[in-house]
Amino acid sequence: MRTAEDKHQQIKVAYARVSTAEDARQHQKYGLGVQISALEHCDYLFQERHSGSDDNRSEFNKAIKLAKKLSKEGHEVSLVVYKMDRLARKTSTLLRTIEELKEHKVEFVSIKENVDTSTPSGILFYQMISVFSEYELNSLKMRTIEGLQRAKAQGKKLGNQGLPKKTEDKILRLYQLNEMTIKDIAKKCKVSETTVYNVARRNGLNRRNTSKKPTLFS
Repeated sequence: MRTAEDKHQQIKVAYARVSTAEDARQHQKYGLGVQISALEHCDYLFQERHSGSDDNRSEFNKAIKLAKKLSKEGHEVSLVVYKMDRLARKTSTLLRTIEELKEHKVEFVSIKENVDTSTPSGILFYQMISVFSEYELNSLKMRTIEGLQRAKAQGKKLGNQGLPKKTEDKILRLYQLNEMTIKDIAKKCKVSETTVYNVARRNGLNRRNTSKKPTLFS
Protein backbone atom coordinates (compact mmCIF):
# COMPACT_ATOMS: atom_id res chain seq x y z
CA MET A 1 0.00 0.00 0.00
CA ARG A 2 1.19 3.49 -0.84
CA THR A 3 1.76 6.11 1.83
CA ALA A 4 0.10 9.51 1.71
CA GLU A 5 3.54 11.17 1.51
CA ASP A 6 4.16 9.99 -2.08
CA LYS A 7 3.34 13.05 -4.15
CA HIS A 8 1.71 13.45 -7.55
CA GLN A 9 1.07 9.77 -8.16
CA GLN A 10 -1.84 7.84 -9.59
CA ILE A 11 -3.60 6.54 -6.49
CA LYS A 12 -6.49 4.10 -6.26
CA VAL A 13 -8.72 4.14 -3.19
CA ALA A 14 -10.83 0.98 -2.99
CA TYR A 15 -14.11 0.39 -1.18
CA ALA A 16 -15.63 -3.03 -0.46
CA ARG A 17 -18.94 -3.71 1.26
CA VAL A 18 -21.35 -6.47 2.20
CA SER A 19 -24.46 -6.26 4.30
CA THR A 20 -24.71 -8.39 7.44
CA ALA A 21 -27.22 -10.68 5.70
CA GLU A 22 -24.94 -11.12 2.70
CA ASP A 23 -21.92 -11.79 4.89
CA ALA A 24 -23.83 -14.58 6.64
CA ARG A 25 -23.98 -16.52 3.39
CA GLN A 26 -20.71 -18.41 3.19
CA HIS A 27 -20.82 -18.73 -0.57
CA GLN A 28 -22.00 -15.20 -1.27
CA LYS A 29 -21.17 -14.35 -4.88
CA TYR A 30 -19.86 -10.89 -4.14
CA GLY A 31 -18.58 -11.44 -0.60
CA LEU A 32 -15.74 -9.47 0.95
CA GLY A 33 -13.21 -12.12 -0.02
CA VAL A 34 -14.13 -11.86 -3.70
CA GLN A 35 -14.11 -8.07 -3.62
CA ILE A 36 -10.82 -7.74 -1.72
CA SER A 37 -9.13 -10.15 -4.12
CA ALA A 38 -10.25 -8.02 -7.08
CA LEU A 39 -9.19 -4.79 -5.36
CA GLU A 40 -5.79 -5.87 -4.04
CA HIS A 41 -4.01 -3.86 -6.75
CA CYS A 42 -5.33 -0.65 -5.16
CA ASP A 43 -3.29 1.56 -2.82
CA TYR A 44 -5.87 1.95 -0.04
CA LEU A 45 -8.73 -0.35 0.86
CA PHE A 46 -11.74 0.39 3.05
CA GLN A 47 -14.16 -2.42 3.87
CA GLU A 48 -17.28 -2.76 5.99
CA ARG A 49 -20.41 -4.75 6.72
CA HIS A 50 -23.29 -2.35 6.27
CA SER A 51 -26.48 -1.99 4.25
CA GLY A 52 -25.97 -0.24 0.92
CA SER A 53 -29.30 1.55 1.30
CA ASP A 54 -27.87 3.50 4.25
CA ASP A 55 -25.92 6.54 3.04
CA ASN A 56 -24.30 7.10 6.44
CA ARG A 57 -21.56 4.43 6.41
CA SER A 58 -18.35 5.09 8.34
CA GLU A 59 -15.83 3.34 6.04
CA PHE A 60 -17.61 4.65 2.95
CA ASN A 61 -17.31 8.20 4.28
CA LYS A 62 -13.63 7.63 5.14
CA ALA A 63 -12.90 6.39 1.61
CA ILE A 64 -14.57 9.43 0.05
CA LYS A 65 -12.78 11.78 2.45
CA LEU A 66 -9.36 10.26 1.73
CA ALA A 67 -9.91 10.31 -2.05
CA LYS A 68 -10.79 14.00 -1.97
CA LYS A 69 -7.85 14.78 0.33
CA LEU A 70 -5.34 12.99 -1.90
CA SER A 71 -6.72 14.72 -4.98
CA LYS A 72 -6.37 18.10 -3.28
CA GLU A 73 -2.71 17.24 -2.59
CA GLY A 74 -2.13 16.89 -6.33
CA HIS A 75 -2.52 13.15 -6.91
CA GLU A 76 -4.51 11.57 -9.74
CA VAL A 77 -7.08 9.67 -7.71
CA SER A 78 -9.67 7.02 -8.53
CA LEU A 79 -12.27 5.51 -6.21
CA VAL A 80 -12.56 1.84 -7.14
CA VAL A 81 -15.29 -0.68 -6.33
CA TYR A 82 -15.77 -4.26 -7.49
CA LYS A 83 -19.41 -3.68 -8.42
CA MET A 84 -21.51 -0.52 -8.51
CA ASP A 85 -24.08 -1.66 -5.97
CA ARG A 86 -21.23 -2.10 -3.48
CA LEU A 87 -20.93 1.69 -3.49
CA ALA A 88 -24.67 2.39 -3.25
CA ARG A 89 -27.98 0.63 -3.75
CA LYS A 90 -29.86 3.78 -4.70
CA THR A 91 -29.31 5.44 -8.08
CA SER A 92 -29.63 8.86 -6.45
CA THR A 93 -26.80 8.07 -3.99
CA LEU A 94 -24.60 6.62 -6.73
CA LEU A 95 -25.09 9.70 -8.90
CA ARG A 96 -24.57 12.12 -6.02
CA THR A 97 -21.35 10.34 -5.02
CA ILE A 98 -19.94 10.37 -8.56
CA GLU A 99 -20.83 14.07 -8.88
CA GLU A 100 -19.12 14.81 -5.56
CA LEU A 101 -16.01 12.92 -6.68
CA LYS A 102 -15.91 14.71 -10.04
CA GLU A 103 -16.12 18.08 -8.28
CA HIS A 104 -12.90 17.10 -6.48
CA LYS A 105 -11.27 15.67 -9.63
CA VAL A 106 -11.60 12.08 -8.43
CA GLU A 107 -12.56 9.43 -11.01
CA PHE A 108 -14.92 6.53 -10.33
CA VAL A 109 -14.13 2.96 -11.39
CA SER A 110 -16.33 -0.15 -11.18
CA ILE A 111 -14.53 -3.35 -12.17
CA LYS A 112 -17.52 -5.63 -12.80
CA GLU A 113 -19.35 -3.18 -15.08
CA ASN A 114 -16.08 -1.98 -16.68
CA VAL A 115 -16.86 1.65 -15.87
CA ASP A 116 -14.17 4.33 -15.61
CA THR A 117 -15.27 7.98 -15.63
CA SER A 118 -11.87 9.04 -16.97
CA THR A 119 -12.74 7.37 -20.30
CA PRO A 120 -15.30 8.34 -22.99
CA SER A 121 -17.42 5.26 -22.21
CA GLY A 122 -17.31 6.12 -18.50
CA ILE A 123 -18.45 9.66 -19.21
CA LEU A 124 -21.30 8.25 -21.33
CA PHE A 125 -22.28 5.97 -18.45
CA TYR A 126 -22.32 8.95 -16.06
CA GLN A 127 -24.54 10.91 -18.46
CA MET A 128 -26.88 7.94 -18.82
CA ILE A 129 -27.43 7.46 -15.09
CA SER A 130 -27.93 11.23 -14.75
CA VAL A 131 -30.74 11.06 -17.31
CA PHE A 132 -32.16 7.91 -15.70
CA SER A 133 -32.11 9.51 -12.25
CA GLU A 134 -33.95 12.57 -13.55
CA TYR A 135 -36.48 10.34 -15.33
CA GLU A 136 -36.96 8.32 -12.13
CA LEU A 137 -37.58 11.50 -10.12
CA ASN A 138 -40.04 12.93 -12.66
CA SER A 139 -41.88 9.60 -12.85
CA LEU A 140 -42.23 9.54 -9.07
CA LYS A 141 -43.60 13.09 -9.06
CA MET A 142 -46.07 12.22 -11.82
CA ARG A 143 -47.26 9.08 -10.00
CA THR A 144 -47.74 11.11 -6.81
CA ILE A 145 -49.79 13.76 -8.61
CA GLU A 146 -51.90 11.13 -10.38
CA GLY A 147 -52.47 9.31 -7.09
CA LEU A 148 -53.64 12.49 -5.37
CA GLN A 149 -55.95 13.36 -8.27
CA ARG A 150 -57.41 9.85 -8.26
CA ALA A 151 -57.97 9.95 -4.49
CA LYS A 152 -59.62 13.36 -4.77
CA ALA A 153 -61.91 12.13 -7.55
CA GLN A 154 -62.94 9.22 -5.32
CA GLY A 155 -63.84 11.62 -2.54
CA LYS A 156 -61.00 10.61 -0.25
CA LYS A 157 -59.83 13.09 2.35
CA LEU A 158 -56.26 14.18 1.66
CA GLY A 159 -53.54 15.62 3.84
CA ASN A 160 -53.73 15.99 7.60
CA GLN A 161 -56.73 14.09 8.89
CA GLY A 162 -57.03 16.39 11.92
CA LEU A 163 -57.86 15.56 15.51
CA PRO A 164 -60.06 12.64 16.44
CA LYS A 165 -63.57 13.92 17.27
CA LYS A 166 -63.25 12.54 20.80
CA THR A 167 -60.13 14.64 21.44
CA GLU A 168 -61.67 17.79 19.97
CA ASP A 169 -64.81 17.36 22.10
CA LYS A 170 -62.66 16.95 25.20
CA ILE A 171 -60.75 20.15 24.40
CA LEU A 172 -64.00 22.07 23.92
CA ARG A 173 -65.48 20.73 27.15
CA LEU A 174 -62.44 21.70 29.23
CA TYR A 175 -62.13 25.03 27.48
CA GLN A 176 -65.74 25.99 28.16
CA LEU A 177 -65.57 24.95 31.81
CA ASN A 178 -62.98 27.70 32.17
CA GLU A 179 -61.33 25.90 35.10
CA MET A 180 -57.98 25.09 33.47
CA THR A 181 -55.32 27.11 31.70
CA ILE A 182 -54.70 26.58 27.99
CA LYS A 183 -51.39 24.99 28.89
CA ASP A 184 -53.06 22.51 31.24
CA ILE A 185 -55.75 21.66 28.68
CA ALA A 186 -53.07 21.01 26.07
CA LYS A 187 -51.16 18.78 28.46
CA LYS A 188 -54.26 16.83 29.51
CA CYS A 189 -55.36 16.29 25.92
CA LYS A 190 -51.81 15.60 24.69
CA VAL A 191 -51.88 18.33 22.07
CA SER A 192 -50.09 21.65 21.59
CA GLU A 193 -51.40 24.93 22.99
CA THR A 194 -51.80 26.14 19.41
CA THR A 195 -54.15 23.22 18.74
CA VAL A 196 -56.30 24.20 21.73
CA TYR A 197 -56.56 27.77 20.44
CA ASN A 198 -57.36 26.57 16.92
CA VAL A 199 -60.12 24.23 18.11
CA ALA A 200 -61.69 27.00 20.20
CA ARG A 201 -61.49 29.54 17.39
CA ARG A 202 -62.90 27.07 14.87
CA ASN A 203 -65.92 26.62 17.16
CA GLY A 204 -66.37 30.35 17.75
CA LEU A 205 -65.19 30.29 21.36
CA ASN A 206 -62.89 32.42 23.44
CA ARG A 207 -62.39 32.83 27.15
CA ARG A 208 -64.45 36.03 27.19
CA ASN A 209 -67.65 34.30 26.09
CA THR A 210 -67.40 31.20 28.25
CA SER A 211 -69.24 32.80 31.19
CA LYS A 212 -72.50 31.75 29.58
CA LYS A 213 -73.78 28.29 30.28
CA PRO A 214 -71.53 25.96 28.31
CA THR A 215 -72.66 23.41 25.80
CA LEU A 216 -70.95 20.29 27.02
CA PHE A 217 -69.83 17.51 24.72
CA SER A 218 -70.25 13.97 25.96
